[in-house]
Parts: sequence; C-alpha cells; structure tokens
Amino acid sequence: MRIGTIGSGLIVKNFVTAGRLVDGVTFDAVYSRTKERAEAFANELQIPKAYDSYELMLEDQELDAIYIASPNSLHYSQAIQAMKAGKHVIVEKPFAGNTERVEAMIQIAKENKVFLFEAICNIHMPHYEYIKEQIKEIGNIKVVQCNYSQYSSRYDQLLEGNIANVFNPEYSGGALADINIYNIHFVVGLFGKPSSVKYVANLHENGIDTSGIVTLTYPDFVVECVGAKDSFSQNFVQIQGDKGYIMVPSSANIMRSVSTITKDKDVEHHIQDKPVLYYEIEAFKNIIDSNDFEKCYKLLQHSYDVVEVVEAARRDIGKYFKD
Repeated sequence: MRIGTIGSGLIVKNFVTAGRLVDGVTFDAVYSRTKERAEAFANELQIPKAYDSYELMLEDQELDAIYIASPNSLHYSQAIQAMKAGKHVIVEKPFAGNTERVEAMIQIAKENKVFLFEAICNIHMPHYEYIKEQIKEIGNIKVVQCNYSQYSSRYDQLLEGNIANVFNPEYSGGALADINIYNIHFVVGLFGKPSSVKYVANLHENGIDTSGIVTLTYPDFVVECVGAKDSFSQNFVQIQGDKGYIMVPSSANIMRSVSTITKDKDVEHHIQDKPVLYYEIEAFKNIIDSNDFEKCYKLLQHSYDVVEVVEAARRDIGKYFKD
C-alpha cells in the first residue's frame, strides 16, 4: 500500500512512523499548499515526492491511497476528490461533520469501488478486543465512565485572541470533535447507538466547546464521556457491572493496559507492544489486500453511527458543522 499524505501536524508524523512498521506499507508523497512546506515536510520524514498541487498528487499512478489529516472541515471535499480519482482513502478523525456528508462519502466510495476508512485507532487495538471478551465477566452493565482531558497549548492562544483551527467553528473544531470523539468511538463500538444523547459544554465566546460532558443513555445503563482541552485530569475508562468492573488507567485512545476486577479475580492485561496507530494501519492494509468490502462497510457503518451521536450532541450547544 503506497500512501500519499495530506497535512503536516504531529498526527501525520506519528501515522508515518507507525505505518512504516507494517509490512508492505510505504509513504511515497506528501501534499501541502506551498512547495516549500511540502518539501520541508517530505525531507523531514524522508518521503520521496512533495506536491503543492493536490490534483497532481491524485494523478500520481504510483499512489494507492491518500491519508487525509487536514483541518476537519476539509476532510469531506478532499476525500471525495481522492475517491473520484480512484484512490483508497483514510480520513483522520473526525470522519465528517454531519451524517449527510458521511452518506455521500460512502456512496462515492461504493460507486468508485475504492476503500474508505476513518483513522480511529482505539477500535482496532488488541486491548479493545480483550475488553469485548471480558464484558461478560462483570455481569450486567450499570455505569460507564470515560475521561480524556488534555490541556492544550492552543487554549492559551485562544485566551489571547488567536484562534487555532482546533478551536475554530469554521474549521469544525472543538473538544468534542478533537478529543471526546475517542470516547464516543469506544462506547459506540462496544454497545451500539444509545437511545438518547445529551451534551453540556463549556463554551468560548466564539461558541466553540473547549470541554464538556456527553451523556449517553442505554436501556439498562448510562454512560458519561468527558472531553477537555481547557483543563486536565487523570484519564481513564471504567465499565461497571453488577459482578465487577473493567478499568483502563489511561485515555480511550491509548489503552496501555486493561484490568478486570471481580470478587474472584483481579487480572491486568498488557499485550500491546506497537505504536497506537500501528493497529489501524495494519487493519486497513489487510482489508485492502483481501478485497474485503464487507468489513470495510461494517467499519463505515460504525463511523456513521458515531457521527450521528456527535451530531446529536452538538444540537445541545447549537452547533451544526456543514462539513
């Protein structure tokens, strides 16, 4: 799988570093809006080709797939353009700003017979599979808590009047889209869509959410998802049942270890030895290599469900993202 990248942030560097550990994955081109930036980023990551024209990169017949890590509001248009050019597409989270865009993206993928993925790491991790296996050990689920809070240096900039993309409504930013999205993926992947969604958030004067709590209600239990970029705390995931609980003593996007605690046992599971982004890239390559569109579409349905939940949460703060 020969990949061209869009974006020059830390997430791209981490994606390239992890992807190079997957057999058969190479990074052959980068795109940025200026030639200087494209060449500098390509040189830093030792990638052979640099483009300042997205159209030219899409014409590159040596590329199989495009990894999109541009500002959130550009994900949709860039993904559509790439798929119409016959490229497989990996879109960094959040997948899209609304369900209408997701439906259109999936339709274009099917029409052009290309693979489309959301680059969300946690649902592909071995520890996540282990959690699925262990849930039955803790009985009937009653309460789930997820907290991913990480103070952002860009929040300081925001307070000074400098609005970075991550805190800009025009770029589909905010704490829900950037950080709490991992918690939503974690929960929806385990339990499906909730029966109701509520979001209470701390809002900046520009209307963007800098932190907040999403409450997901299921028929027999309730979920609290905390995501913050204006404060920090101990990050964790805890699933409580009437016979025990599962504890992840780190954020939902890392899951360094998992412990299952019941009256009869206290077992810590720790088997992940690769970078956190490795597992999703390996999964995408395996799906493409095996031409497994059924599995691809199952993942796309999951992404659609997550976007639907997030879109519902945003209604509570009066925000609608068109892209």
